[in-house]
Formats: sequence, C-alpha cells, structure tokens
Amino acid sequence: RILAAGYYVAQTAMEKLSGRIAVSEQARRTLVAHLGGDAVLIPNGVRVADFSTGPMLATIDRRRPSIMFLGRVDEPRKGFAVLLAALPAIIEAVPEIQVVVVGPGDLDDLRAGLDPALASRIEFLGRVSDEAKASALRSVDLYVAPHTGGESFGIVLIEAMAAGTAVVASDIPAFRQVLEGGVSGALFESENPEALAIEVIRLLEDAAIRAEYE
Repeated sequence: RILAAGYYVAQTAMEKLSGRIAVSEQARRTLVAHLGGDAVLIPNGVRVADFSTGPMLATIDRRRPSIMFLGRVDEPRKGFAVLLAALPAIIEAVPEIQVVVVGPGDLDDLRAGLDPALASRIEFLGRVSDEAKASALRSVDLYVAPHTGGESFGIVLIEAMAAGTAVVASDIPAFRQVLEGGVSGALFESENPEALAIEVIRLLEDAAIRAEYE
C-alpha cells in the first residue's frame, strides 16, 4: 500500500510538470511506460577540466600497463566477478598488468578469498574522493566497465573519456549508446569473461588502437 501510495503521489506530481527530461533513451522509455506522455532526451555531462587535468595516481607505475575498475565490488550488477574471471587470461598475456579497483565493499573478505596470484596484481583503493577518482582514471591505460545491467546511462564512461583514458565496456544498452556502438570505446559481450579478456589484451598490446578511443 505504501508503494502504491508513493507511486500515486509521484505520478500526480509528474503530471503537473510542463516538461520532462530523460538522460538516456532507456530512461525515456521507462518514464513513458510508467507515467505516459513523453520526455526530452538530454544526456548527462561532466566538467572535462575536472578529469583532464591534475596529478596522476602516485602508486601507478606508468611504465607498466594498467586497468581500472570502478564500483561497489560486492554489487553483482557492477560486474567485478566478471573482471576477476577474466584476469587469469589477461595476466598470462600481459604479465606486468596493474589492476586498480576503486569503490566500497567488504575488501578484507574479498582479499582473503582471492588467489594470491590475482591479489598481488590488484590495488584496492576503497571509497575515494571525486578528486582521487579523477586522478585514478587519468593514471591508467584502460577503464574497464563489466557491468551486467541496471544502468540507464553510464556517466562513468564519459568521465573516463574526459580523463583521456580508453574504455572497455560490456555491451549493455546504456553503454552501447554512450560508446556509439563501439566507435568511442571497445565493447564486449556482457557477462563473458573470455570476451572481456580478449578486448583488454587487444587494447593493452596495441597503443595505436587504444589511442583511437582516448
């Protein structure tokens, strides 16, 4: 009953609006399906200067290849498990790989359950400030977004591109839209660790291809 009442209040308020804005086509369809009418599509944006300038992350060795994951590590939709499953193949092909993980979660339990060979390659930063997040994005070669769904836009992809970092992302609809079907970043089949590993290895081994996405 509470949910129903809340929905009625939200619907009544929305009906009084003279205009509606959706950040993505997926969000627009959801809004229209639940509340009717239509909405203007205006994607999210970022302040490029916040991501393109500033210090690098001191713990990243720029002489070695590096990738970054951003998100809550124990939230299945963020896809950290997909990245973990892909890491053995990535490490085999790129032995010097550095993996930076930014985001909250039970990191102690996670570390304890990892194969030491994987744990030694991963730097867990936990929850960080916006400034530190931007610094991390600027410092790595690739931003990896293995999300499995539930994203209406994908602002973090825009942030990575603003930082001048190439993106490898799952081909969920929101990410496919942001990356223009693979024009602005590499896409891989969602929830497929092998496909993720192939794309990460391909971009780390070819600076020219990576530069096309930066």
